[in-house]
Amino acid sequence: MSEENTAIVRRFYDEVMGKGDFDALNQLVAPDFVDHGESMMGSPQGREALRQSIVAMHSSFPDFNVTIDDTIADGEMVGIRGTMKCTHQGKFMNVAPTGNELTWKGLAMFRVVDGKIVARWFNSDSLNILQQVGLAPVNF
Repeated sequence: MSEENTAIVRRFYDEVMGKGDFDALNQLVAPDFVDHGESMMGSPQGREALRQSIVAMHSSFPDFNVTIDDTIADGEMVGIRGTMKCTHQGKFMNVAPTGNELTWKGLAMFRVVDGKIVARWFNSDSLNILQQVGLAPVNF
């Protein structure tokens, strides 16, 4: 079970988050998906809200991708440590595109039931993102 669930989460990052493939989103994520994210990145509740947040993210960062650095799985739970990379090419938090290449780290736990992602808990280095687009000082 753990290997199958890990494969589902990997597909989520590659096909859904990276490529914006919403057919894959419908295949991999439960309609009543529950997110437990951080405040800056939001916590979309339900598959449709998640789709909308991915559309918004891709409008700011069309080349967004995640490299999975580590995985750990036990039953329904899959943990990921990843590196996110993208280029700031669209308006983000009222900041005009800078062309800056952004890189940051994050952690996520997914619960996969009957082949669908039903929940996610995540945290990423939001301060680093804000610094890279010029919304926060680098040294303070």
